[in-house]
Amino acid sequence: MTSMPYIKLAIMAVVISACGITFASRQGARSVPSSHSGYGAIPFSNSGCQVWSYSQTNWTELGAIRPDISNAASGTIKWTFPLATLGLVIGDTIRFDIATSRDEVTDPGVDHLSRSDQATDGWGTPSASGEFLEYTLGGGSGSQAFTDTIGDVFDYPSLDIVWVIVGHDTQNLYITVDVNGDVFETGWTNFLFFLDTKNGGTTENPWGRPIDLGGEEIDVFLGSYLLDANEGVSFRTWAPNASYVALIGDFNNWSMWSTMLSAEGNGDWSLDITEASVGDEYRYVIINGGAQYSRMDARSYQVTDSIGNSIVHDPESYFWQTNDFVRPAWNETVVYEMHVGTFAGGLTQAITRLDYLEELGINAIELMPIWEFAGDSSWGYNGAHPFAIESSYGTPNELKQFVDEAHARGMSVLIDVLYNHWGPTDMALWQYDGWSENNLGGIYFYNDWRAETPWGDTRPDFGRNEVREYIRDNALYWLDEYRLDGLRVDGTKWIRATDDGGTDIPEGWSLLQWINDEIDAYDSNQLIICEDLAGTDWMTKTTGEGGAGFDSQWDVYWIHPIRGVIETPNDAERSMWTVRDAVMAVYNGDQTDRVIYTESHDEVANGRSRVPEEIAPGDAGNWFARKRSTLGGALVLTSPGIPMLFQGQEFLEDGYFHDDDPLDWTKITTYSGILQLYTDLIALRLNKAGNSIGLSGASTNVHHVNDNGKVVAYHRWGSGGDGNDVIVVMNFSINNLTNYRIGFPYEGEWYLLFNSDSTVYSNDYTDIGHDTTAVQFVYDNMAYSGIIDVAPYSVQIFSQAETVEPCPADFNGDGIVNVTDLLTIISAWGTPNADITGDNMTNVSDLLIAIGEFGPCP
Repeated sequence: MTSMPYIKLAIMAVVISACGITFASRQGARSVPSSHSGYGAIPFSNSGCQVWSYSQTNWTELGAIRPDISNAASGTIKWTFPLATLGLVIGDTIRFDIATSRDEVTDPGVDHLSRSDQATDGWGTPSASGEFLEYTLGGGSGSQAFTDTIGDVFDYPSLDIVWVIVGHDTQNLYITVDVNGDVFETGWTNFLFFLDTKNGGTTENPWGRPIDLGGEEIDVFLGSYLLDANEGVSFRTWAPNASYVALIGDFNNWSMWSTMLSAEGNGDWSLDITEASVGDEYRYVIINGGAQYSRMDARSYQVTDSIGNSIVHDPESYFWQTNDFVRPAWNETVVYEMHVGTFAGGLTQAITRLDYLEELGINAIELMPIWEFAGDSSWGYNGAHPFAIESSYGTPNELKQFVDEAHARGMSVLIDVLYNHWGPTDMALWQYDGWSENNLGGIYFYNDWRAETPWGDTRPDFGRNEVREYIRDNALYWLDEYRLDGLRVDGTKWIRATDDGGTDIPEGWSLLQWINDEIDAYDSNQLIICEDLAGTDWMTKTTGEGGAGFDSQWDVYWIHPIRGVIETPNDAERSMWTVRDAVMAVYNGDQTDRVIYTESHDEVANGRSRVPEEIAPGDAGNWFARKRSTLGGALVLTSPGIPMLFQGQEFLEDGYFHDDDPLDWTKITTYSGILQLYTDLIALRLNKAGNSIGLSGASTNVHHVNDNGKVVAYHRWGSGGDGNDVIVVMNFSINNLTNYRIGFPYEGEWYLLFNSDSTVYSNDYTDIGHDTTAVQFVYDNMAYSGIIDVAPYSVQIFSQAETVEPCPADFNGDGIVNVTDLLTIISAWGTPNADITGDNMTNVSDLLIAIGEFGPCP
């Protein structure tokens, strides 16, 4: 890539202004607008290849690739398939056949590589494969040639296979096919690849072609269609004040004026470039009033960095592996707020930590902003390129892989988006086409007093249709392109009003309603959360009721009162009425209308620290910090609302959050007991043992408030069944509670499911607590009551459904001990990895236990 000659461009601008030059070039005055829809750089092609995988009884389309058609005129096409997508690894042997055909579902194979004679005598007769060929992926790379008889076709010589080369390296499988003529001669050439990569499969193909595979069972089918040589990249940008727009990039050697976009008459400029391809870097040069403005694309889908170049990205280049993910119900969601940089460094590294989150019990990850921002280290709330992923975190495909891997582990993924401001630095959007008023932001921004925000004068112009569509498209883009499960919209108070809610912006309010309506029309099951922090029901009322239409909101009436209760050093200052009010304060009568937490990125920075650090500055691991911070965590995970943890909270991370201070992962060992405490609380919240479903139920009654003794108890329940009724008791004082009576909704045995004072969580805890029996004795306005003992600053959870130990041999947690679990034991033989007996060795004793438990778990 050649760097932009800025000085030369400035000189040319003067010449242009003086001479009134117009541009007539190869693609200049004679160019026509793009024939394709969409903004930004969008690859197009009339050739492709679908990848299908067979499992059990069904074919599933995994995605599509674009073949290399650069030598199609001479009859040669090349396909590149990721090994992982095909389920292949080095050392595998594949059996295969390749056929050519037409584009109708009733068309047979015209020529089969596996046969040296004619495979069929006409279009109306099914074709038949010969004996499948074989290729072994030996070593790190290799290739093998296969030849076919020329002239063994009944029609169309251009469908006659001459030779095929199959090759591989550590990442990909390569297939190159040569036919006897121009591939595009017919205008509808199809190539069919039949692969047998493992035991099992089917003799049918997903395109339904009448082809007899000779009894061979296939599990991978590759269906490629080639219509014509028309491929390239469509470029389109909105620049209503431009006189001309030039396009420079790798495809034209960064040559000014050689590629001019065509005006569409509505402020859009576009062009189809057949020379451009995926991976090319590019920029626009926008000419306005004789001045030139070199700009990255306003809709860059990938960038080199925040001040570099835009990159042509192929949105179809990733093959999704998890296609059966079901999102958790909102009332059964536990969110983990993650900053990619400090959590793991980047998206690829974060993938390696997903198993940890799965074991913790998390089923939703909320990523702090991942738009491209200035520099390589930031919270992300200075997003400069709204459609591009932060380059220091990874590539678009690495984000897709992160989502894919999270889905495979049962976890939703949400991201944080910014529509109250952009930047304020490194923005291509700023004065994008050269026009502005009052030296403000130009076409994408307000250019008067409404531009002002706490983060710079960069509030988008919510009243301009093109900007509204840009924001709407952005929200849907992230949800659709990356299969995300929701969004958190930052600082909506500064979208609907200025000056922290001082002056209403009606068009901002209507924008929020429109976005939520559009998302609901696309997928109403996606969780859209607002951070408004004004505590108003209207944010989560439906748009039909006049509300903003969000599904949930961060709850300002939870975080500050609860932090105050658990952080103050004086028991006398802890108000149990405050706790009661926070537990009961839901919006619109719906517990999922709020997200509750004791730590978030804002609450552990900006002059605040992590909760343990606030409790015991400089000694965040001491007894008081552990006890009271986990008391707050237990409140979050047992109260009505969608609970959220901030990264590291579960292992007592200390200090305050900073974007260049990574998590201290050694604490998962140092505070392994606290980590187990959070794991157990999440398991109860999600009813993993089948005895605590009431914790996600819709009903709550704080039936015991003892402000003098600093004790609160509440009843959670749902629609009925085992574990439907759950009682939570919390001691907010330094005193032991002995022979303490509380009310219970029903008589009989109540089992202690959780005790935060258990010595499992810390050696200096006292294990105070026990099951209790509720008898007919009116207390707390309940007909029954029981006696309990509770340690200082501790929480206990009771249910009438006793904890049943899961089958120790059920390694995959599917509720059945079967062959899969036996194979797990065998594969771990001689290691501790599948030890059941506790002797730190997987051996015959463990195998015998598994055989004895074979079948459904009790």
